[in-house]
Amino acid sequence: MGLAPPGWAGNLESAVSFTRPQWTALVVAALLPLAFAAFTRHAWEDYFITLRSSRHLVEGHGLVFNPGERVHTFTSPLGVVVPALCTALAGPDREETALWIFRLVNAALLAGAAALLWRRATSLGLGWVGQVALFALLFLEAKLIDFSINGMETALLVFFTLLLWCEVESRASPRPPVIAIAVAGLMWTRPDAFLLAGAILGARVAIRDPAETTPRAAPRLLRRGLLLGGLFYLPWFAWAWWYYGTPVPHTVVAKSAYTPLVHWEQLLLIPWRTLLGQSMLLDLFLPAYWNFGGWPSLLPHLAHALSGIAAFAWLVPAFPTAARRASFAVFVGMFYLCSIVLFPWYVPPWTALAALALAFLLDAFHRTAVDAGRQGLAQICRSLGATLVVVQVAVLVAVAWQMRVGQSLVEEGVRRGIGVWLRQHAARSDTVFLEPLGYIGYFSQLKTYDFPGLSSPEVVAAVRSGARRYADVIARLQPDWVVLRPAEAARPEFAQTGVLRHYEHVKTWDASPQLASIHLLPGRGWLEAEAQFLLFRKKRAGRQPP
Repeated sequence: MGLAPPGWAGNLESAVSFTRPQWTALVVAALLPLAFAAFTRHAWEDYFITLRSSRHLVEGHGLVFNPGERVHTFTSPLGVVVPALCTALAGPDREETALWIFRLVNAALLAGAAALLWRRATSLGLGWVGQVALFALLFLEAKLIDFSINGMETALLVFFTLLLWCEVESRASPRPPVIAIAVAGLMWTRPDAFLLAGAILGARVAIRDPAETTPRAAPRLLRRGLLLGGLFYLPWFAWAWWYYGTPVPHTVVAKSAYTPLVHWEQLLLIPWRTLLGQSMLLDLFLPAYWNFGGWPSLLPHLAHALSGIAAFAWLVPAFPTAARRASFAVFVGMFYLCSIVLFPWYVPPWTALAALALAFLLDAFHRTAVDAGRQGLAQICRSLGATLVVVQVAVLVAVAWQMRVGQSLVEEGVRRGIGVWLRQHAARSDTVFLEPLGYIGYFSQLKTYDFPGLSSPEVVAAVRSGARRYADVIARLQPDWVVLRPAEAARPEFAQTGVLRHYEHVKTWDASPQLASIHLLPGRGWLEAEAQFLLFRKKRAGRQPP
């Protein structure tokens, strides 16, 4: 591939042309998620939390979960604004069409990310073995594909992450405007993504490459781009402060009551626990909610090896600079990822950095083996690359089947069914207590007292005043309806408080028999945990059953 002087287009060398295999990779990066969406029809639970606010914005009620209540019930600004635009284009009550428009946007973003990545990686000398490994670890990764089509903001996060990485890895001086766009894009996608940007920029400063032309100017240019990116994010920060009364999302406020504080002693143990395979860094290369069971025991061991190498490779000075920088970013991010409640849609941008570190490492080993005439070692490297492809494809196919079954039986058959039933039978002024806020909250359109209070300041206030259990919150707020999983209803707290004596069991939704009839079902444990729900209604004299 030939190189031309750097220009604006795509943040990379404009004259670099793709080979046929690379063009194939770009097309697959865009079409594979769409094929996954067509097969699974998967729409994530949390997407409907933000979609309720998106729809209210389109309908003229404001960017709110409940009309008249200015509560910041979403975390991602772009994650709520872009679906609002898709909803406006699709029209009212056409959630599936709106989601498909969003999927097309995200597929285009993944294609753009792949184009940025291949050009920069090629300019850094990544050979075909490394390219195969990179594509397998990133663009065949099940969480990235699923959370890019199920309504979450993951594709946006990955696009801006790779835009930033591509710019800081340029052999020329980093350009502040491009840095600013990437940083602002990350923060508009998730406000906590400044930590992701900081890890990438910090790695660029901490680990220097002797081949760089202007090493002393780089920190100043990076700092300028970071500050400019902050200015690009400032309009949202100021507007949210004015509109909601605080720039801090209410989702963060609600979750903070249940996020344990991490002490410095625990932070110091995180690297050691990661080396032992006992930290959440394993999630970089595992399916969503893998810990519920139903997956081969080999997968966590493979994920342990990959995540451990990715996090600690920066310690070896002989390794390629690009690999060490990506590894250092993963190492820094490890302390954050292992200190929070790590939801699976947070993971893919960090997986992208880990994939970069591993791909450059494998390619370097292969190149060294070929140069030294050690064909056996070179063959091992090629076999490792092929193995990654096979494993990732197998996991992706398994997750696709899992999500297809889950969408049909659990999401639509149970959670959406509950929401639709409540909309048909509950009064518009009724309130409902529940934990899974998305489907039920969106399709019921009721005032929700969700736990831990993502949509409800009343729940957060109750929790802060000591009502930290479901039963205590229900007793405090006295909702008209209560939705519980059987395991939740069986908790001792309900027997101790007797709060459910004031409610009558109205209806049960249970997809367990259908799940049990499917003999081959990867990740069965997570689906079974979400397959049963009980609906209770507050007792009132003279009320007839629905």
